[in-house]
Amino acid sequence: MKIRYKEIALLLIGIVVLSLGLTALGGVRRDDEDDTLSVVASFYPMYTATLQVVGEVEGVSVHCLTQPTAGCLHDYQLSPAERMTLEKADLLILNGGGAEAFLDPVLPQLAASVTDTSEGLVAEECHEHEHHGHEHGAGEHGWMSPSVYAEQVQAICEALCELDPKNATYYRGNAERYRRQIDAVGQQLAEVAEQLPFDTAVLFHDSATYTAELLGLSVIGSLPIGEEQGFSVAEVKAVADAVKGRAVLFLYDDQYVAQQEGLMAYAACSASVALNSAVLPIDGVPPEKVWLCAMEKNIQALKEVAV
Repeated sequence: MKIRYKEIALLLIGIVVLSLGLTALGGVRRDDEDDTLSVVASFYPMYTATLQVVGEVEGVSVHCLTQPTAGCLHDYQLSPAERMTLEKADLLILNGGGAEAFLDPVLPQLAASVTDTSEGLVAEECHEHEHHGHEHGAGEHGWMSPSVYAEQVQAICEALCELDPKNATYYRGNAERYRRQIDAVGQQLAEVAEQLPFDTAVLFHDSATYTAELLGLSVIGSLPIGEEQGFSVAEVKAVADAVKGRAVLFLYDDQYVAQQEGLMAYAACSASVALNSAVLPIDGVPPEKVWLCAMEKNIQALKEVAV
Protein backbone atom coordinates (compact mmCIF):
# COMPACT_ATOMS: atom_id res chain seq x y z
CA MET A 1 0.00 0.00 0.00
CA LYS A 2 2.81 2.42 0.84
CA ILE A 3 4.21 1.97 -2.66
CA ARG A 4 0.81 2.71 -4.18
CA TYR A 5 0.48 5.96 -2.19
CA LYS A 6 3.94 6.99 -3.33
CA GLU A 7 3.02 6.32 -6.99
CA ILE A 8 -0.15 8.40 -6.67
CA ALA A 9 1.76 11.26 -5.06
CA LEU A 10 4.36 11.23 -7.84
CA LEU A 11 1.59 11.18 -10.44
CA LEU A 12 -0.09 14.23 -8.90
CA ILE A 13 3.20 16.12 -8.74
CA GLY A 14 3.82 15.30 -12.39
CA ILE A 15 0.39 16.63 -13.38
CA VAL A 16 1.01 19.91 -11.53
CA VAL A 17 4.43 20.35 -13.15
CA LEU A 18 3.02 19.60 -16.60
CA SER A 19 0.18 22.11 -16.10
CA LEU A 20 2.62 24.84 -15.08
CA GLY A 21 4.78 24.11 -18.11
CA LEU A 22 1.84 24.28 -20.52
CA THR A 23 0.74 27.59 -19.01
CA ALA A 24 4.20 29.06 -19.51
CA LEU A 25 4.37 27.81 -23.10
CA GLY A 26 0.93 29.20 -23.89
CA GLY A 27 2.01 32.72 -22.97
CA VAL A 28 -1.46 33.63 -21.67
CA ARG A 29 -2.29 34.11 -18.01
CA ARG A 30 -5.96 33.34 -17.46
CA ASP A 31 -8.08 34.36 -14.52
CA ASP A 32 -7.74 31.69 -11.82
CA GLU A 33 -11.48 31.42 -11.29
CA ASP A 34 -13.10 31.42 -14.74
CA ASP A 35 -10.21 30.96 -17.18
CA THR A 36 -11.02 34.30 -18.84
CA LEU A 37 -8.49 36.48 -20.63
CA SER A 38 -8.72 39.94 -19.07
CA VAL A 39 -8.18 42.89 -21.42
CA VAL A 40 -8.17 46.38 -19.91
CA ALA A 41 -8.53 49.57 -21.96
CA SER A 42 -7.26 52.78 -20.39
CA PHE A 43 -10.27 54.98 -21.19
CA TYR A 44 -13.41 55.11 -23.30
CA PRO A 45 -12.14 55.51 -26.90
CA MET A 46 -9.74 52.59 -26.38
CA TYR A 47 -12.51 50.62 -24.68
CA THR A 48 -14.80 51.12 -27.68
CA ALA A 49 -12.08 50.04 -30.11
CA THR A 50 -11.15 46.97 -28.08
CA LEU A 51 -14.77 45.84 -27.85
CA GLN A 52 -14.99 46.05 -31.64
CA VAL A 53 -11.88 43.93 -32.16
CA VAL A 54 -12.82 41.30 -29.57
CA GLY A 55 -16.39 41.06 -30.81
CA GLU A 56 -18.03 37.77 -29.84
CA VAL A 57 -14.83 35.87 -29.07
CA GLU A 58 -15.51 33.70 -26.03
CA GLY A 59 -13.28 33.61 -22.98
CA VAL A 60 -12.24 37.28 -23.25
CA SER A 61 -13.46 40.04 -20.94
CA VAL A 62 -12.93 43.70 -21.78
CA HIS A 63 -12.87 46.37 -19.07
CA CYS A 64 -12.61 50.17 -19.17
CA LEU A 65 -10.05 51.08 -16.51
CA THR A 66 -11.11 54.66 -15.78
CA GLN A 67 -14.53 56.05 -15.12
CA PRO A 68 -15.90 57.95 -18.13
CA THR A 69 -14.98 61.53 -17.27
CA ALA A 70 -14.85 64.92 -18.88
CA GLY A 71 -11.53 66.64 -19.09
CA CYS A 72 -7.88 65.73 -19.15
CA LEU A 73 -6.77 62.45 -17.57
CA HIS A 74 -3.30 63.71 -16.61
CA ASP A 75 -4.37 64.32 -13.03
CA TYR A 76 -6.59 61.26 -12.78
CA GLN A 77 -6.26 59.27 -9.55
CA LEU A 78 -6.66 55.50 -9.68
CA SER A 79 -9.10 54.04 -7.19
CA PRO A 80 -8.27 50.85 -5.23
CA ALA A 81 -10.74 48.95 -7.41
CA GLU A 82 -9.03 50.21 -10.58
CA ARG A 83 -5.66 49.14 -9.23
CA MET A 84 -7.07 45.66 -8.63
CA THR A 85 -8.34 45.59 -12.21
CA LEU A 86 -4.85 46.43 -13.45
CA GLU A 87 -3.26 43.73 -11.30
CA LYS A 88 -5.56 41.07 -12.78
CA ALA A 89 -5.10 42.22 -16.38
CA ASP A 90 -3.47 40.11 -19.06
CA LEU A 91 -3.33 42.98 -21.56
CA LEU A 92 -3.48 46.74 -21.05
CA ILE A 93 -4.42 48.89 -24.05
CA LEU A 94 -3.19 52.50 -24.00
CA ASN A 95 -3.93 55.39 -26.32
CA GLY A 96 -0.41 56.70 -25.73
CA GLY A 97 0.86 60.10 -26.74
CA GLY A 98 0.90 61.23 -23.12
CA ALA A 99 -2.82 60.71 -22.53
CA GLU A 100 -2.25 58.26 -19.66
CA ALA A 101 0.50 60.03 -17.75
CA PHE A 102 -1.29 59.08 -14.54
CA LEU A 103 -0.29 55.46 -15.19
CA ASP A 104 3.44 56.10 -15.54
CA PRO A 105 4.28 55.21 -11.89
CA VAL A 106 2.42 51.88 -12.00
CA LEU A 107 3.28 50.56 -15.47
CA PRO A 108 6.69 49.11 -14.47
CA GLN A 109 4.98 47.08 -11.74
CA LEU A 110 2.43 45.38 -13.98
CA ALA A 111 2.59 41.75 -15.03
CA ALA A 112 0.26 42.47 -17.95
CA SER A 113 1.38 43.01 -21.52
CA VAL A 114 1.08 46.70 -22.45
CA THR A 115 0.23 48.03 -25.91
CA ASP A 116 0.68 51.72 -26.75
CA THR A 117 -1.55 52.20 -29.79
CA SER A 118 0.13 55.49 -30.75
CA GLU A 119 3.60 54.00 -30.93
CA GLY A 120 5.03 54.14 -34.43
CA LEU A 121 2.50 56.54 -35.89
CA VAL A 122 4.00 58.52 -38.77
CA ALA A 123 5.06 62.10 -38.16
CA GLU A 124 2.23 63.52 -40.27
CA GLU A 125 -0.25 62.04 -37.79
CA CYS A 126 1.43 63.57 -34.74
CA HIS A 127 0.95 66.83 -32.92
CA GLU A 128 3.53 68.02 -30.44
CA HIS A 129 2.83 71.12 -28.43
CA GLU A 130 3.17 72.21 -24.86
CA HIS A 131 0.12 73.50 -23.10
CA HIS A 132 -0.45 74.66 -19.53
CA GLY A 133 2.27 72.56 -17.99
CA HIS A 134 1.48 69.31 -19.80
CA GLU A 135 3.38 67.80 -22.70
CA HIS A 136 0.77 66.92 -25.30
CA GLY A 137 2.56 64.46 -27.52
CA ALA A 138 1.96 62.41 -30.64
CA GLY A 139 -1.54 61.07 -30.96
CA GLU A 140 -2.91 62.23 -27.61
CA HIS A 141 -6.27 62.77 -29.28
CA GLY A 142 -5.46 60.55 -32.22
CA TRP A 143 -8.79 58.72 -32.20
CA MET A 144 -10.38 61.94 -33.50
CA SER A 145 -8.66 61.25 -36.83
CA PRO A 146 -10.15 58.27 -38.72
CA SER A 147 -6.79 57.38 -40.27
CA VAL A 148 -4.99 57.44 -36.92
CA TYR A 149 -7.83 55.63 -35.16
CA ALA A 150 -7.76 52.88 -37.79
CA GLU A 151 -4.07 52.32 -37.04
CA GLN A 152 -4.83 52.19 -33.32
CA VAL A 153 -7.48 49.55 -33.96
CA GLN A 154 -4.91 47.54 -35.91
CA ALA A 155 -2.43 47.81 -33.04
CA ILE A 156 -5.07 46.45 -30.67
CA CYS A 157 -5.71 43.60 -33.09
CA GLU A 158 -2.03 42.66 -33.30
CA ALA A 159 -1.69 42.70 -29.51
CA LEU A 160 -4.66 40.38 -29.09
CA CYS A 161 -3.43 38.04 -31.82
CA GLU A 162 -0.04 37.74 -30.11
CA LEU A 163 -1.57 37.09 -26.71
CA ASP A 164 -4.35 34.78 -27.89
CA PRO A 165 -3.24 33.28 -31.22
CA LYS A 166 -5.96 30.63 -31.39
CA ASN A 167 -8.51 33.42 -31.93
CA ALA A 168 -6.36 35.51 -34.26
CA THR A 169 -8.61 34.88 -37.27
CA TYR A 170 -11.58 36.34 -35.43
CA TYR A 171 -9.65 39.36 -34.19
CA ARG A 172 -8.35 40.15 -37.66
CA GLY A 173 -11.78 39.78 -39.22
CA ASN A 174 -13.37 42.06 -36.63
CA ALA A 175 -10.62 44.66 -37.00
CA GLU A 176 -10.90 44.65 -40.79
CA ARG A 177 -14.67 45.11 -40.62
CA TYR A 178 -14.37 47.98 -38.14
CA ARG A 179 -11.61 49.65 -40.15
CA ARG A 180 -13.88 49.70 -43.20
CA GLN A 181 -16.47 51.57 -41.14
CA ILE A 182 -13.80 53.99 -39.91
CA ASP A 183 -12.60 54.59 -43.47
CA ALA A 184 -16.18 55.40 -44.48
CA VAL A 185 -16.27 58.06 -41.75
CA GLY A 186 -13.06 59.57 -43.13
CA GLN A 187 -14.57 59.70 -46.61
CA GLN A 188 -17.69 61.46 -45.31
CA LEU A 189 -15.56 64.05 -43.51
CA ALA A 190 -13.63 64.67 -46.73
CA GLU A 191 -16.90 65.23 -48.61
CA VAL A 192 -18.15 67.67 -45.96
CA ALA A 193 -14.85 69.56 -46.09
CA GLU A 194 -15.48 70.43 -49.75
CA GLN A 195 -18.80 72.05 -48.85
CA LEU A 196 -17.64 74.25 -45.98
CA PRO A 197 -17.36 78.00 -46.68
CA PHE A 198 -14.53 78.39 -44.17
CA ASP A 199 -10.77 78.42 -44.57
CA THR A 200 -9.72 78.99 -40.95
CA ALA A 201 -10.64 77.67 -37.51
CA VAL A 202 -10.48 78.67 -33.87
CA LEU A 203 -10.30 75.78 -31.41
CA PHE A 204 -11.70 75.65 -27.91
CA HIS A 205 -10.20 72.25 -27.10
CA ASP A 206 -7.12 70.34 -28.26
CA SER A 207 -9.25 67.37 -29.35
CA ALA A 208 -10.54 69.50 -32.25
CA THR A 209 -7.08 69.78 -33.80
CA TYR A 210 -7.42 66.67 -35.96
CA THR A 211 -10.89 67.67 -37.13
CA ALA A 212 -9.63 71.07 -38.26
CA GLU A 213 -6.84 69.41 -40.23
CA LEU A 214 -9.21 66.89 -41.82
CA LEU A 215 -11.41 69.76 -42.94
CA GLY A 216 -8.43 71.59 -44.43
CA LEU A 217 -8.78 74.54 -42.06
CA SER A 218 -5.87 76.65 -40.91
CA VAL A 219 -5.96 77.09 -37.12
CA ILE A 220 -5.53 80.78 -36.32
CA GLY A 221 -6.39 80.67 -32.64
CA SER A 222 -6.82 78.34 -29.68
CA LEU A 223 -8.56 79.11 -26.39
CA PRO A 224 -8.81 75.77 -24.55
CA ILE A 225 -11.85 75.34 -22.34
CA GLY A 226 -12.06 72.68 -19.63
CA GLU A 227 -9.36 70.60 -18.02
CA GLU A 228 -9.21 73.30 -15.31
CA GLN A 229 -7.58 75.62 -17.83
CA GLY A 230 -8.32 79.23 -18.53
CA PHE A 231 -7.09 81.96 -20.82
CA SER A 232 -6.35 85.62 -20.42
CA VAL A 233 -8.06 88.70 -21.79
CA ALA A 234 -4.95 89.29 -23.91
CA GLU A 235 -5.31 85.84 -25.50
CA VAL A 236 -8.96 86.50 -26.30
CA LYS A 237 -8.05 89.83 -27.89
CA ALA A 238 -5.34 88.18 -29.98
CA VAL A 239 -7.87 85.69 -31.36
CA ALA A 240 -10.41 88.46 -31.96
CA ASP A 241 -7.80 90.34 -34.01
CA ALA A 242 -6.89 87.19 -35.94
CA VAL A 243 -10.45 86.40 -37.05
CA LYS A 244 -11.35 89.90 -38.28
CA GLY A 245 -12.68 89.81 -41.81
CA ARG A 246 -12.12 86.06 -42.23
CA ALA A 247 -14.31 83.00 -42.77
CA VAL A 248 -13.91 81.16 -39.48
CA LEU A 249 -15.30 77.92 -38.07
CA PHE A 250 -15.26 77.77 -34.27
CA LEU A 251 -14.78 74.20 -33.02
CA TYR A 252 -15.29 73.11 -29.44
CA ASP A 253 -15.81 69.93 -27.43
CA ASP A 254 -19.45 69.46 -26.47
CA GLN A 255 -18.41 68.49 -22.94
CA TYR A 256 -17.82 72.17 -22.26
CA VAL A 257 -19.77 75.38 -22.57
CA ALA A 258 -18.33 77.27 -25.50
CA GLN A 259 -17.43 80.94 -25.20
CA GLN A 260 -17.15 81.73 -28.88
CA GLU A 261 -20.25 83.90 -29.30
CA GLY A 262 -18.47 87.22 -28.73
CA LEU A 263 -15.60 86.31 -31.01
CA MET A 264 -17.88 85.27 -33.86
CA ALA A 265 -18.99 88.88 -34.30
CA TYR A 266 -15.49 89.83 -35.46
CA ALA A 267 -15.42 87.36 -38.36
CA ALA A 268 -16.80 88.15 -41.80
CA CYS A 269 -18.34 84.68 -41.98
CA SER A 270 -18.53 82.33 -39.03
CA ALA A 271 -20.26 79.36 -37.43
CA SER A 272 -19.66 77.13 -34.43
CA VAL A 273 -19.78 73.35 -34.16
CA ALA A 274 -19.86 71.26 -31.00
CA LEU A 275 -17.81 68.11 -31.53
CA ASN A 276 -18.45 64.85 -29.71
CA SER A 277 -15.01 63.44 -28.82
CA ALA A 278 -16.33 59.94 -28.02
CA VAL A 279 -14.89 59.95 -24.49
CA LEU A 280 -18.25 59.53 -22.77
CA PRO A 281 -21.11 57.04 -23.15
CA ILE A 282 -24.02 58.07 -25.37
CA ASP A 283 -27.50 57.33 -24.11
CA GLY A 284 -29.02 54.34 -25.86
CA VAL A 285 -25.82 53.50 -27.76
CA PRO A 286 -23.83 50.30 -27.03
CA PRO A 287 -20.24 51.10 -25.93
CA GLU A 288 -18.76 49.47 -29.03
CA LYS A 289 -20.79 51.83 -31.25
CA VAL A 290 -19.96 55.07 -29.43
CA TRP A 291 -17.11 56.22 -31.71
CA LEU A 292 -19.16 55.65 -34.86
CA CYS A 293 -22.17 57.41 -33.33
CA ALA A 294 -20.04 60.34 -32.14
CA MET A 295 -18.52 60.80 -35.59
CA GLU A 296 -21.97 60.61 -37.18
CA LYS A 297 -23.12 63.41 -34.89
CA ASN A 298 -20.05 65.49 -35.83
CA ILE A 299 -20.59 64.98 -39.53
CA GLN A 300 -24.24 65.99 -39.22
CA ALA A 301 -23.30 69.12 -37.25
CA LEU A 302 -20.76 70.07 -39.91
CA LYS A 303 -23.28 69.54 -42.70
CA GLU A 304 -25.63 71.95 -40.97
CA VAL A 305 -23.12 74.79 -41.24
CA ALA A 306 -22.08 73.94 -44.80
CA VAL A 307 -23.70 75.90 -47.60
